[in-house]
Amino acid sequence: MIKTYKNFIIFFLIIIVTLLFFLKKYNDIIKQNQIDILVSNNIELISSEISHQKKYALSLAILFSKNQHIIDALKLNQPQQLKNELDNLLKTISEYTKLKNIQIQVHTKNLKVFVRSWEDKDTGLNLTSFRHGLVKVKQTQQPFVSNELGKRFNIKAISPIFDGKEYIGSLEVIMDYSSLKERLKMADIEVLPLLNSKFLNIAKYHQNNKKLYNFVIIEKQYNENIYNTLFNHKEILEQKQFYYEIDDTILTFIPLGSIEKETVGYLVASFKNTNQDFNYLPNYQYKGNINTTTTPQENIQDKKNIIIK
Repeated sequence: MIKTYKNFIIFFLIIIVTLLFFLKKYNDIIKQNQIDILVSNNIELISSEISHQKKYALSLAILFSKNQHIIDALKLNQPQQLKNELDNLLKTISEYTKLKNIQIQVHTKNLKVFVRSWEDKDTGLNLTSFRHGLVKVKQTQQPFVSNELGKRFNIKAISPIFDGKEYIGSLEVIMDYSSLKERLKMADIEVLPLLNSKFLNIAKYHQNNKKLYNFVIIEKQYNENIYNTLFNHKEILEQKQFYYEIDDTILTFIPLGSIEKETVGYLVASFKNTNQDFNYLPNYQYKGNINTTTTPQENIQDKKNIIIK
């Protein structure tokens, strides 16, 4: 009788241990699925926000390329008048949207620098050899936006400039990733933009930036927590996994731009694995209208495809 009782107790304990084991496995699977969903949702959110930034830059480029003051100044070779117009436009943007990370560059039809809003250097510099987006716009005469490599790596939106139907050059709106970072913070997502060091021969502006093994940090002000995590866990930079968990933090990579199918840079995203709620960013809000000197009739041209890459 006692032996039977002991056997029953042992059997019961085995059942309990087995159930606890499978319950833990089940909970682990549920937790892993929840984290997978969290990562996928946040990557979708980040990708959507990058797309919004590109579309915003492209909209400005198209709008400004139809500005008659800009067209006339480029056609009549009046760089100072054009620069004054760009300064006024940027002042208006800053006043209405509070965005201060926008720069504008105008090129001749031969892809040479005509005017830059932020400096007076490199006027006449031929950009053909390393600015693939500019070459594409000249060839297709269609607007184009991408994370493009130049002397800097950032969002570049380019629109052709026409005098009537004649192509006379292009206008480029340039945005860094600072406003993207600030908006993603609203969703408790921190980011660190990286550039592959092998492209520093082109991106000369970043040559003295902080290095991280085979990468360079694009911006001077960066998230030190992400940097330290990557520095202490070099294997993460090999990107052999969809994402990595370090303590309660998740890190994942979003590709930014490519040259001949080789990725130029990445946006490293970091967020807590404890936040299972999907976050929505607030809509863009503007405090006024940005008017151009062209009329709706002057804005009508043959329909062209707009390329967002």
